[in-house]
Amino acid sequence: MEFKSASASFDMKNRFSDDMKRFISEEAARFTPESNEAASASIDDVAEKSLRISAEKHRGKAKEKIRELKDFKSKKAPNESRRSSEIKTDAKFLDPVKPTAFDNGRQGFSKNVESRVSDKNNGQTNSKFIEVPASDHSGKASDSPKSAEKVKADTSSEKSVKAEKKKEQKKAASRTAVASMFRAKKEMSNDLVKEQVSGDALKDGNTGLLKIATEYLNPMRYVKSLCAKVGMAIAPYILSFVAIAAVVLIIISFLFSVLQPMKDVTDALSGFVGMFTGDGGGLRNTSFSDSEIDDIIADSGADETQEKVIRFALSKVGYPYSQDLRTSGKAYDCSSLAYYSWEDAGVDISYGTNYPPTAAEGARMLEADGKSLSTMDLQPGDLIYYGGEANGRYLGIYHVAIYVGNGKAVEALSTKYGVVYQTLRTKNAIMVCRPNK
Repeated sequence: MEFKSASASFDMKNRFSDDMKRFISEEAARFTPESNEAASASIDDVAEKSLRISAEKHRGKAKEKIRELKDFKSKKAPNESRRSSEIKTDAKFLDPVKPTAFDNGRQGFSKNVESRVSDKNNGQTNSKFIEVPASDHSGKASDSPKSAEKVKADTSSEKSVKAEKKKEQKKAASRTAVASMFRAKKEMSNDLVKEQVSGDALKDGNTGLLKIATEYLNPMRYVKSLCAKVGMAIAPYILSFVAIAAVVLIIISFLFSVLQPMKDVTDALSGFVGMFTGDGGGLRNTSFSDSEIDDIIADSGADETQEKVIRFALSKVGYPYSQDLRTSGKAYDCSSLAYYSWEDAGVDISYGTNYPPTAAEGARMLEADGKSLSTMDLQPGDLIYYGGEANGRYLGIYHVAIYVGNGKAVEALSTKYGVVYQTLRTKNAIMVCRPNK
């Protein structure tokens, strides 16, 4: 761009290439630490990529303008071919040398019109006459004003597209040049990083034979290799140990979660039953008389429902133990005795099945119904469940007894003893339930 006045001229041209050369020379001459050079190279790399992306964008726009120019040319081609064909057709009928009668008449008519259109002597115009457009040899009138305006607009658009195409091409070229400058600067920074010296001869000169000596004669190389091999060799054993330890920990946690409640219940029951020890805790498996049952009930302090439960259970002391005949009324096992004792009091602990559940299933249903006790405040008729065995049942429960009161219980103990009356056993006691809680 230049600005000129009458007496002076100012040159404002941007010497881009000279400025870039000076900039690169100054950067190359400047000594910077290795880290700064590496950072500068990284920044230059990002700047180069950004500029190349922008250059590609402008090249794409320039290609679009080129396609638009091709469209303009393709639209103009049919019109030009049509006009050339019309001119050739007229030439066949008209003599290019001798004027025809049609030409003479047209010239005379034009002169007559021109003489009558204006009066040069007095400066007045005769409004009766208007200028008649001349016809071509084919007898057709020339293009209308609208067609001329359209052609003019198309020409203007075409020039505008050409200008925009050149503008985009210049932008793409300038950005490519700057990107190339940043690339050269980046490579120079990387070279300076490689040439930095630290003063350590072994580090700076670790090439060739010296590199072989420092790598293969370095004892740490072999120590690291040995450690890696030992680690790979013992890794399977370490993983196996960790897996076994995890399994053992899970088993211990499970046993603790089961055994701790058992211990709590056993300790509580032992303390409670200890208050009633006086007869040596003898076992009785012979039947009671009605008066003996009345005396036991009177000492228990049972209410009406509890009395029905323990009276039924006491009346079965001396009956044989049998799982096959557990529902016959002639023999009982532990869970059928508990079921029929509470059924006699009007409470169904089978929850609708009308069949004696196993001890484990009965405990599960009662606990799910909120009938388990958190304290050892035992009352007549309460059911004491024993567990902890690996029998695959709920909490490993395998037995149930009926508390009578005064530290005594009735239970179908075994085939050897049958239904017995004895001091309440606390070992392996895991749960206490009260069906009418």
